[in-house]
Amino acid sequence: MAEVEFAGVKFKGGKMIAVVMALSTAGGSIFAGAEVYARWVAMEKKISSYSAPDLSGIRQELAVQNETVDAVRKEMSSVRLRVGEIQQLARDLRDDQRSDAAKLYKSVGAVDRRSRQADSDTRAAMRQAERTLRSITSSASERFDLKINSVDEKLTALEVILNKRLQRALDNPLLKGK
Repeated sequence: MAEVEFAGVKFKGGKMIAVVMALSTAGGSIFAGAEVYARWVAMEKKISSYSAPDLSGIRQELAVQNETVDAVRKEMSSVRLRVGEIQQLARDLRDDQRSDAAKLYKSVGAVDRRSRQADSDTRAAMRQAERTLRSITSSASERFDLKINSVDEKLTALEVILNKRLQRALDNPLLKGK
């Protein structure tokens, strides 16, 4: 390890670092003090050489601006009046729109009720028509079934009669020889 001897004192490792830190802190403090002093001297020179600026031009500009501000205030008051009128018109329009919307809502409700009633009436009429058609169909079906059964019975009876006549004709001894 490195070792330094100064005025009969030996410095090793950690002590050397502490000495270097103390010396760098002292040097930094001296430099900072010199900078502060230099800036203070420069500030003293500027303060002693300061003279107040001429503000007469600015005062004239302020007078012109005040006149402009007064004109703008007058314009703003007329604009405020106009805005008040427009606000009243907007309120009136909004109220009219609300009343129109309420009337429209009521009209739509009435149309909806009428359409529901018409739908209900139509459905009831359709159900009644279906019942009537089923009844007519059932009645016609029964009549057709009766007619068909009647025709079947008559055909069966006719077949029996024809079979008997045919059998008689076949059983006829006179016809057997021919």
